Amino acid sequence: MYIKLLSGGLSYLPNMTQVNVLPSLRPASPHAVESVAPELTQAHGDTPQQRLELLDAPEEWAAFSQPEKTESGCWRSSVVFEGMHCAACAITLEDALRAVPGVQSVQISGASHRGQIVWSPELTRPSEWMRSVERHGYKALPANDAHAHARRREEARRMVWRWAVAAMCMMQVMMYATPTYLTQPGDISDEAMHLLRWASWVLSLPVMFFSCTPFFSNAWRDLRERQISMDLPVALGMVVTFVVSTLGTFEPQGPFGAEVFFDSFTMFVFFLLTGRWLELRMRDRTAGALEAVLNRLPDSVRKRQSDGTWALLSIRRLQVGDVIEVLPGEAFAGDGLVLVGQTQVDEALLTGESRPLARGEGDRVIAGSHNLSGTLQVQIEQIGAATRYAQIVALMESASVSKPAMALLVDRWAKPFLITVMLASLASAIYWWPTDPAHAVMVAVAVLIVTCPCALSLATPAAMLATAGALARSGVLVRRLSALQNLALIDTVIFDKTGTLTRDAFDV
Repeated sequence: MYIKLLSGGLSYLPNMTQVNVLPSLRPASPHAVESVAPELTQAHGDTPQQRLELLDAPEEWAAFSQPEKTESGCWRSSVVFEGMHCAACAITLEDALRAVPGVQSVQISGASHRGQIVWSPELTRPSEWMRSVERHGYKALPANDAHAHARRREEARRMVWRWAVAAMCMMQVMMYATPTYLTQPGDISDEAMHLLRWASWVLSLPVMFFSCTPFFSNAWRDLRERQISMDLPVALGMVVTFVVSTLGTFEPQGPFGAEVFFDSFTMFVFFLLTGRWLELRMRDRTAGALEAVLNRLPDSVRKRQSDGTWALLSIRRLQVGDVIEVLPGEAFAGDGLVLVGQTQVDEALLTGESRPLARGEGDRVIAGSHNLSGTLQVQIEQIGAATRYAQIVALMESASVSKPAMALLVDRWAKPFLITVMLASLASAIYWWPTDPAHAVMVAVAVLIVTCPCALSLATPAAMLATAGALARSGVLVRRLSALQNLALIDTVIFDKTGTLTRDAFDV
């Protein structure tokens, strides 16, 4: 098996089947951020339904969709889903979207929370299939939305607060539980033991009613919609553990008074929130790296009017044949021909070469590349989906939702596995109930918690996504995530040019 590093990127060639990684990119400039569907995000006084209906206008589709290359007349839209937490959520969303008339195909990644929907404008509109996921408790938004970063920061802030409360309470509850671990039965008086239980119960309340909120809200959504996700068995285990321990605190002589589990409860919540926070950080870093690539175009351009003056207009109003002025440091809004000016441009977006290239009158420039030194007047020849930049963006978005064979296997077994876990927990409780009800309940909880499918649902796609994000920050764009899985089988690397092995600076 061979892997060949070409000047345009990395190509993996098993039996001449190409799985390549696109050329390197430089980070986007701070000012190069394009707002997708600004009317959708700025219409604060409208209802959510009215803001979704704004996306039904055909002129808005190009902001988050591209027409399919086939003659079917369908569009491929890239969206981000809020409220997802595992592979079972992705399966639920795919089923809900496929049930909408006019939706041809759906592909959703449980790790990146992104998806691609192919739909026919003759049968449906974006607002219709977006509302179909809202009925299941999720929210769909156009990919590269202008406020996506702010929403991720707010979500991370809430997660940190919940994690901090769980950490503080967990440490204090463990301190109260330590004497019971280190002493023999009878060494601590019943009054002191009862006081320790009451203190642990009080400290568990903030964890139960604040830190556990995401798990409970998702579990309630699953019950309401008659579906299942990873949060349902987790929430059941939390509720049962807290209720049984509370009964043991209030009634020490009752059937559940032999032992309380506030220490296990708070520690379990703390570790789950730690894992979810790390997943959130990984996803945020990866999304930030991808957005730096996807949002390279300027949000406005200066167009030359018929009287020779320059007017500022939105990039979405730009048309083929328009003449625009591009200042040093700005990105080109489309593929075009230089009419006036000399400059140096950074075209690492397509070529992978870090050395600036000279461009002058009669030369062509490409969308997404940066003007480095001089002011240019450029006549636009290609805009939107017709540019090479848009084709790269489409490949990146496709990679962010692609599923290698390993991830597809996980998706196939996620829901059956969750159902099996629930049934196994119920069976274990029924088996032990006749001999010891308290023991039966805790055995059922142990089955729910020990078989928590975090690794099954998140480990594989999260590892793939984290790798793609790290490569994007290093200037390598992954076209298909399956290439990462195939890298383990490569034993020979062939370089076809010296530039691949050198740096852009002279050195001894």
